[in-house]
Amino acid sequence: MIATPIASAAGPLLGYSLDLQTKYERLTSLNDRKKKGQFFSPAEVCHFMAGLFSLKQSATFRLLDPGAGLGSLAAAVCDRFLHLRSSRHLEIHLFENDPEVLPFLNKSMEHCSETLSEHGHSMIYEIHAKDFILDTAATVFGAPSLFHDSYELGEFDSVIMNPPYFKVNKASPYARVMEDVVHGQPNIYAFFLAAAAQMLRPDGELVAITPRSFCNGLYFRGFRHWFFERMALDHIHLFESRTETFRDVLQESLITASHRLGKPSVSVTVSTSYGLNLQSSKSTALPTTTLIDNSCGHANIRIPANAEDRAIADVVESWPHRFPELGLRISTGPVVMFRALEFLMTESNAENSTPFLSVFNVKPFRTEWPIFHKKHPTAFKVCPESQRLLLRTQNYVLLRRFSAKEERRRLTASCLVASEISQPFIALENHLNYIYHAERELTLDEVYGLAALFNSALLDRYFRIISGNTQVNATEIRSMKFPAIPVVAGIGGKVRALASFDVDAVELIVLGELGINRDVSTHLLEGTLFSLI
Repeated sequence: MIATPIASAAGPLLGYSLDLQTKYERLTSLNDRKKKGQFFSPAEVCHFMAGLFSLKQSATFRLLDPGAGLGSLAAAVCDRFLHLRSSRHLEIHLFENDPEVLPFLNKSMEHCSETLSEHGHSMIYEIHAKDFILDTAATVFGAPSLFHDSYELGEFDSVIMNPPYFKVNKASPYARVMEDVVHGQPNIYAFFLAAAAQMLRPDGELVAITPRSFCNGLYFRGFRHWFFERMALDHIHLFESRTETFRDVLQESLITASHRLGKPSVSVTVSTSYGLNLQSSKSTALPTTTLIDNSCGHANIRIPANAEDRAIADVVESWPHRFPELGLRISTGPVVMFRALEFLMTESNAENSTPFLSVFNVKPFRTEWPIFHKKHPTAFKVCPESQRLLLRTQNYVLLRRFSAKEERRRLTASCLVASEISQPFIALENHLNYIYHAERELTLDEVYGLAALFNSALLDRYFRIISGNTQVNATEIRSMKFPAIPVVAGIGGKVRALASFDVDAVELIVLGELGINRDVSTHLLEGTLFSLI
């Protein structure tokens, strides 16, 4: 369905638009652009995205850019028509409601129109100085009336976009417009994707750059179901390094290409690049069922970037039980610091206090306390008013909820052993998840076995396949498959017998107890312990 991206340097129309972008950036501050959710696409990304369209033969090509900015993406699409011999007519609709941007956008599109005319094509464009969601999606999703035709712009052959990124409160006007599609408090870009999908003709194509966060999680579950009932995924491009491509964007981003059903895609192309060298990216075709997992009813998108990732996913998903089926539970630490200031204490041995644990205390296998940090409390006041925020002291596994994408491991788990804590209660900050058993206390072997699994390269790599978030959400953990409890305890028993929690030694125990095959084991150990397997 999706054509192979053309391999050539960015064309003259994109280059002209990027020159305008440079002028605009000199006139505005980065902070102001961030407040507006403006993150412009690099030249290589614009060129790559435009190359994903098939540009089927037809007299007229209708393109929608609902978050146009300065028009670089639309200009990159126009560049592709300069290479066509047959005469084509382009009709482009662009939405941009920032008055500071509009003169630059108009100049870019006027240049595209003039240049295409010189090459034997024709182009008309309309810049809508409106809010795409409030002024247009409202008519698309609302019932037609005497005043609004829900398809007043007609259907489009293609949509290209780099939508704005900012969280949307469920009480906002945006959420009310899209309440049948997106629930909770998601990001504005999901609204753009949904509205654009609704405005495509059958078989029309959508190419978008978005954060990876929509691929899983509860906030986007309803959106994923809605989207994949209407759209078929064709291509996903991953950036192995977030900072090499989008230096001012905190989220991990990806490019998706999809088409309006139509005919579903049997396979999806997955390509990866380290940074902006997209033309030399590696790619592979995978069955659609490998990427979109609805076994839990969440329609999660898993993205195995290579054969090794697929082998790791096969191993984990062959395990017999999901997390809750084992009686295991995962919850978020109940203490939100700014809401509990009256209970936070700096003295570790203060009267009527108990340990306060945060991400600083969680090391692989070890819960270190006290750790003195000039900006972080050490203890928590125990009193009737604070009881609702305290947990009974027992054996837990603690899991950090946040990490940086470039960190070596996404998952970091420690063992909290009740016998090492003299107080009857503990306090856990909400940047931690804690794991326990629903009906009884975890044994020490189970605690160490679970910690070994979470600290293993195997589970860490699998988690990166199913989640691009730097946040470790409890929802993803609950949906994961796990070995049986006796197997987990067997791993824990051997780990406890180690003289030290050496990373390689733990990895060998995990892989050996789980019976992981030689090829996968060698890959996870990066070949360094091949002779020991």
